Amino acid sequence: MLLPIADERQILELQERFSKSFPWLKIEFYSHSHHWKEGSLESEVIDLEKMIGEIRLNHERGILEIKSWYQTGRVEQDFKHLFGLNVQIFKLEKGKWKQTVSSDKLTLEQQREVVVPTRI
Repeated sequence: MLLPIADERQILELQERFSKSFPWLKIEFYSHSHHWKEGSLESEVIDLEKMIGEIRLNHERGILEIKSWYQTGRVEQDFKHLFGLNVQIFKLEKGKWKQTVSSDKLTLEQQREVVVPTRI
């Protein structure tokens, strides 16, 4: 998929386009970044009505290419490094959206197939 990134786009628009290409996944935008295999805090989720230009310092426009064989962590890092956007990818698991923290090395396609066990 090709995802156009520009300041005048709403977060909701990017989220919807991503989910249209990967219906078993969704992205959320955050005020702070996270490290590889780390989760993001729910309290830092950015309102979907905000414009991209309101949430980043890097105002470069461009197109983010996302392929189904890209690792989940790579996609998150590309948002950050190329466009200054902090995102976390979630997967639908047993009817609930879960952060892909423990499966950042899996590809987007593999996220559909694998159910990651939870820690007790």
